[in-house]
Amino acid sequence: MKVIAMIDSFKGSATSEELNQAALKGFPVQWEKESIPIADGGEGTMAALFAAYGGQYKSVTSVGPLGEERVVSYLLTTINQKRIAIIECAAIIGIQLLDPSDQTTRQASSYGLGLLIADAINEKVAQIYVTLGGSATTDGGLGLLEALGAELMYQPAADARNPLLTINYFSITAVQKLLSGIELLVLADVTNPYTGAEGFATTFGPQKGALPQTVQVLEQQAKKVAYFVQQEYQIDLNGIAGTGAAGGIGGAMVLLGGQICPGFMTIAKLLKLETRISDATLIITGEGRFDRQTAAGKVPLGVAKIAQPHAIPVVALCGQREPDLGEIGQYFAGIFSIQPGPLLLDEAMKKSVTLANMAETAQAIAMFHEKITRANHGDGGGNGSF
Repeated sequence: MKVIAMIDSFKGSATSEELNQAALKGFPVQWEKESIPIADGGEGTMAALFAAYGGQYKSVTSVGPLGEERVVSYLLTTINQKRIAIIECAAIIGIQLLDPSDQTTRQASSYGLGLLIADAINEKVAQIYVTLGGSATTDGGLGLLEALGAELMYQPAADARNPLLTINYFSITAVQKLLSGIELLVLADVTNPYTGAEGFATTFGPQKGALPQTVQVLEQQAKKVAYFVQQEYQIDLNGIAGTGAAGGIGGAMVLLGGQICPGFMTIAKLLKLETRISDATLIITGEGRFDRQTAAGKVPLGVAKIAQPHAIPVVALCGQREPDLGEIGQYFAGIFSIQPGPLLLDEAMKKSVTLANMAETAQAIAMFHEKITRANHGDGGGNGSF
């Protein structure tokens, strides 16, 4: 019998690999065990691809969302004989790097992400993958364009470093030449357009601290940018799903010729999951919180859908789950919280506690599977699955 663990990271608690190993620890030695570090195209993407392909982490001095100097790393590796760079947006301009407020919304820029992309271009890569989850910015991607060499005309002020607030004109001619011959792939699971009721300003501005009046200004300016892009470059930023991702960075990427791709499915193809799971008896997956949002491009449901044609049972383990999961539950043999009882959130999120609870819950799953298998064989049938 073979068990494969593919658990997404529990944000703020444990990595995918740590959780996988804890879960596998709960299975008896007679089981064949495999850990596949996994991500949905956000946090943990570099680690998942490094585990599969190796490569080199390159450290670069860039700037954070508020212009502060930061040293971050991105991954250089080779996949399908192509030299590739993988950059995580949240590592350099992530919302976890500041205390969100209206002031930070007016100050935050995607410039630092642009510097990382520029460095990757100098590495002579064939493809650049950029994950867009968890950004702190709502600048429409203009800071990124500026860092790559685009000509921007705006009026930066002490209280408004965000270039979208005062943009008058921009040209990307120089950047288009810079990216010639490089495939730009953007991993994003949100489908928000650039402007409108579901655009980045209206949807993500308040989440990032913007007050209503700032949201209104951002939306007005974003509409000007979208109109300018339509007139100047014949690209409809509101006609392409995902251009509003990461505060409009998705739109800037499309403007540069980038392709917006679904995060988990892109990672699944790169990791060749369809082939790698085919001989599994049981798959353990999971994420920190299991709710209806799990259906929106997250790891557990993605894993379950890949396993379904192979009739491989999938069990999801999580830190917390909602009682009513709607139709999601039909894809799983079981969905369980790893908490043994009531526990304060801070205590539950401690890495040592999370990993211990993961191992104990997985052990219970393994014992249950073994008893069901014996019962099936005792009845003269069954294949050892749930």
